[in-house]
Amino acid sequence: MATTVRPHKPTFFWQAFFILLPLVVLTLFGLFSLRQDRLLAEQAARAGGQSLAQQLAQAIGSESARQLRDYREASFDLEANRSTDLGLSQWKGGAIDESNAWQRVNQWQQANPEIDLLKQPTVEPSSYYEQQPETMPPQPPPWLSELNPQQQQLWQAAKQAEFGSQDDSQAGEALQKFMASNPPEGARANAEYLLLLTKTRNQTDAEAVSHIAEFSRTHWGNADEHTDAGLPLGQLICYQALRRLPDGAGLPESFIRHHTIAWMIQYSASFFSPVLISEAERVARGTPQAAYAATLKSWWQANATARTVLQDFCEQYPTNTWKPEPFWVSSRAGKYLILLGDRLAVSTNEPEPAKPRQAYLMFPEAVVKHALAAAVKNSELAPTPYARVELELGGKTVALSHNQFDEATNSLLPLLGQANGQWQNLPLNTNVYPFRVRVALVSPEILYAHQRQRTWLFGALIVFSAGAAALGLFAAWRSFRREQQLNELKTNFVSSVSHELRAPIASVRLMAENLERGKIPEASRQNEYFRFIVQECRRLSALIENVLDFSRIEQGRKQYEFEPTNVAALVETTVKLMEPYAAEKGVALQWKTPDLQPPAFLPELNMDGRAMQQALVNLIDNAIKHSPKGGTVVIEAGNTKDGTTPAVMLSVADRGPGIPREEHDKIFERFYRRGSELRRETQGVGIGLSVVKHIVEAHGGRVTVQSDVGQGSRFTIELPVISQKQTKETKA
Repeated sequence: MATTVRPHKPTFFWQAFFILLPLVVLTLFGLFSLRQDRLLAEQAARAGGQSLAQQLAQAIGSESARQLRDYREASFDLEANRSTDLGLSQWKGGAIDESNAWQRVNQWQQANPEIDLLKQPTVEPSSYYEQQPETMPPQPPPWLSELNPQQQQLWQAAKQAEFGSQDDSQAGEALQKFMASNPPEGARANAEYLLLLTKTRNQTDAEAVSHIAEFSRTHWGNADEHTDAGLPLGQLICYQALRRLPDGAGLPESFIRHHTIAWMIQYSASFFSPVLISEAERVARGTPQAAYAATLKSWWQANATARTVLQDFCEQYPTNTWKPEPFWVSSRAGKYLILLGDRLAVSTNEPEPAKPRQAYLMFPEAVVKHALAAAVKNSELAPTPYARVELELGGKTVALSHNQFDEATNSLLPLLGQANGQWQNLPLNTNVYPFRVRVALVSPEILYAHQRQRTWLFGALIVFSAGAAALGLFAAWRSFRREQQLNELKTNFVSSVSHELRAPIASVRLMAENLERGKIPEASRQNEYFRFIVQECRRLSALIENVLDFSRIEQGRKQYEFEPTNVAALVETTVKLMEPYAAEKGVALQWKTPDLQPPAFLPELNMDGRAMQQALVNLIDNAIKHSPKGGTVVIEAGNTKDGTTPAVMLSVADRGPGIPREEHDKIFERFYRRGSELRRETQGVGIGLSVVKHIVEAHGGRVTVQSDVGQGSRFTIELPVISQKQTKETKA
């Protein structure tokens, strides 16, 4: 039993697979590489952040501590000079030490112009464990409760006589009686003060100021005494002297020489002290003593601000939390850093204070930030633009770099590195104060900028590669499909050629055998057989010539011999050549020119006559095949102009079934034949029009078709009338 083996039909799968495989591999490798780039960027950022944190911690531990020491020394020198100018203390070296101290203060101020040292509180104010005296309400003095009943009566009588009587002698006698009763020291001092007021009430301002100033000088030891209303007696005496002077009169000489006002405030600071200082400013305005008054005011404000900060510190931090650590205070005067030292020892002769006494230093927030910024700047360690450097100190975070970030998400920032550091060698016992430097990622966009650029670049490369692969895949698929179609057309071509050759050969053989065996005795029938054999041989020759020409064209070996040719004679000869075949098919050939002009009007053209005749034969042959019996094929020739170039137009028209518009371009392709091979009625192998197109284009012309279904077809050859320059043999 015979078995038919069907050939394996090729598929496009493996071609597509090997086209797409490099793209897939490239994409996977690229994604892996980009992932590795991102991980390497993160690792480099963490390594850099850790290294930066360690170096900054070391630099801040030494440099910022030095900055704080310099500030403390400058503040101490300023406070000491103020105290010296006010007569409250003096330098051991006298004017030389004071001048050196001012020089150090000026040098620090010049090096740090953004911080006004004169407006900063003192770094180490005294009595920090007591309440702020300037805000305390007046309290009855102790001596008031020490008076016996008799002394109390005498005191009330003396006050009534002083403030209610217009007779100074009565007031004086009442005060003398009270002083004779041997009252306590504070009561005696108040009585002497009231007696002074009585004596100076009717004196001129100059005399009264002189007596009061002299009284304050001789009784400065009573500076810490208070009136029965709680007012500081020493400051009240000074105030009484100043209020008798007009604006700009100048401070009394004894006040300046003996530093009376400063001593009175130093011994008994109170809410009344700013009033006395303001009065001193009024009197000293515009005089040489204005500098003294200004020093007095700045000295008071520096200590008052420090006491305010310390009082707020005592309110915010209970005494049981006081340790040798840094503390941040949000005070009414601003934010300050307080460094507590070890607890101070208390002498056995001193009572235990209500609050522990500890060594401390006080630094404004601006000074601390300035010291940290200077340490970072001097370290020459520039933070990366994608990171934020912070310092954690005393439970507060201080920014060392100013990268923009969201405060709400500060705690969620990825940590790149951190390191611990210490402030050492501060002038506060032997304590060290730890801090931590943190480097956090605040801008992933900047960190991954280069990686993102590579991502975009590789993404563009992938897209470009994908596009190129898609185009290549499409081109390969199209070529594959085209190859399949060509293979199918070639198969059909072989079948068609075999059929086209077999039929005439069989006919010629049959007629030749009949003639050889003498079966056709009649001479007329023999001539008819001879004519038919010749016709079939011509047909076979034309078919074989087309196949050979097509083969030459495909191989690029087709050659043309150009020479002057009479176009009219060529067309006429071709028509006569095809008339027998047309007659056999029952089709008439009509050769005409426009307006019935004679064919001689057509010019001679430089062409390959045999090739052009072959093209006309192919067109006329197709027209005869597709024309119905009794139809007419019209061959026309004429002159026309395409733009500025004259041309000869040769057309072949029939009244056949016509060609759909969508197939007008396909019919000139090799091996293409309309319809199914099983249902096709006309003969042919599908290369005739392809050969026509090649021949016409080789002559510099073009071939067009005008056709529609049911309207017949007209094929037109357009040849330019020029001196053609194909002097060499033209190859297709």
